[in-house]
Amino acid sequence: MRFPFQRLASYSCMAFVLICACAQTPENDTPSKPPVAVSLSDLQTAVQDLANDPAIKHGQVAFSLKSSKTGKVIYEFNGDKSVIIASNLKLVTTATALAVLGAGYTFKTELQYDGVLGTDGVLKGNIYILGGGDPVLGSDKVKGSLATGPLMEVWADKIKEAGITQVNGAVIGDGDMYNDNVTPGGWVWSDIGNYYGAPVYGLNINDNLYTLYFKPGAKIGDPARILRIVPPMQQLEIINEVTTGKAGSGDNAYIYGAPYTYLRQIQGTIPAGVNEFDIRGSLPDPVTFCAGLLQQKLTQKGIKVSQMAISTRLLRMRKTKINTDRKPIFAHLSPPLSAIVEETNLKSMNLYAEAMAKLLGVNIFKDGTTFSGTEAIVKFWKEKGIHTDGFFMRDGSGLSRTNVIRATTLTDILNWCAKDSIFAPLYNSLPVAGVSGTMKNIGKGTAAAGNIRAKTGTLERVMNYSGYYYNKSGELMSFAIITNDYVSESSAQIRKKIERIMVVMAGLS
Repeated sequence: MRFPFQRLASYSCMAFVLICACAQTPENDTPSKPPVAVSLSDLQTAVQDLANDPAIKHGQVAFSLKSSKTGKVIYEFNGDKSVIIASNLKLVTTATALAVLGAGYTFKTELQYDGVLGTDGVLKGNIYILGGGDPVLGSDKVKGSLATGPLMEVWADKIKEAGITQVNGAVIGDGDMYNDNVTPGGWVWSDIGNYYGAPVYGLNINDNLYTLYFKPGAKIGDPARILRIVPPMQQLEIINEVTTGKAGSGDNAYIYGAPYTYLRQIQGTIPAGVNEFDIRGSLPDPVTFCAGLLQQKLTQKGIKVSQMAISTRLLRMRKTKINTDRKPIFAHLSPPLSAIVEETNLKSMNLYAEAMAKLLGVNIFKDGTTFSGTEAIVKFWKEKGIHTDGFFMRDGSGLSRTNVIRATTLTDILNWCAKDSIFAPLYNSLPVAGVSGTMKNIGKGTAAAGNIRAKTGTLERVMNYSGYYYNKSGELMSFAIITNDYVSESSAQIRKKIERIMVVMAGLS
């Protein structure tokens, strides 16, 4: 696991200790049991205590707590201030996708061919992989989705069943559903070469990532040696500047490199004392890579392909006309959207959220860009009567620091969802305090455990929680806790005070 600064909740929050009890002493970090009864004034005191912490003197705290049944504001602090939302934005993106597309929506990827297929099985033409924006293609993270190897096996068999024994042409990846300028504006250079900064394409594969395995040196400061790359990419050129860090120091290595380019510079450290250590990077060109994998599998099955695998993007660059007159071979369907939403919120999957945003752009504006996707999302909520003043959205996942929203807007959206048919899949997708996902190690032994369901969100100097819980009277509540621009070295004390707020909330009637 990686724990660098500009990282979303999926990775930094896994290190969270526990939700703080309403009373803790410096000598004991284990949360005490919640008090017998708490009042609104206790909550106000806990929020003010966070806001008055010297570590966030120059930053921002925003808080909103509402009844999901009545919409009544229980308490707000700076609820009208625009604040950096980080991965809490995934709540908005996934909710919009469920509402617009439906929980049962499936992404479709099609195998096609053009040209002439002779009676002898020789195809004088090309095989196409027409991407439908499926972010889980070739990934087995979501139940019902095949890993890359088994997927290619199925696809090659389908091509063989279609009577094709030889291809006098190429395997062509078609990712034209989405635009070629894949990286959202606002993403920083230190993110986009790494797995969590992998952009979404019209055709994706294997979560658009590869894994580098390192051998650390014998002592701190020694160079770390690359053992292998999975899946193999011979064209990848690596400048390896990774050294050996302290034992147990974790993944502090960063991969730098842009989409469509194969030069990667890697800097930072990996821990000493292990036989090998892996880090993950974003694939340079998943569309072409996917086509290449299928060609390799066809070759293994005795189906010769005469030309190198390529993408429609590269064909356009060569001024080659792209044939859209194609015949179907096979249609591959993803698991239902509800399952993808669950993985997105449970594990804070940036790629999946970005895919949903672009798909919404296609659905509403017929344009597969991040810009159109974010415009579609804001438009949807505005039409539902949500006040979107102060809501500025620049991607679907929250990785950009230019995504801001008001805490009161966030709880208004959560309350709308609570009254709609999308509530069940959205609610069930959220990590549970003390139980699952990015909330697994939060709140054990407190009133929050097993009750609070929240999306976590972190970037450098940003720590947020938003979601639902049931109060002591059994009423569903929505909440948002946002902290921006605290002193990084004080993140542990900020976290404890946020955790205290959550425990107090759970104790309210």
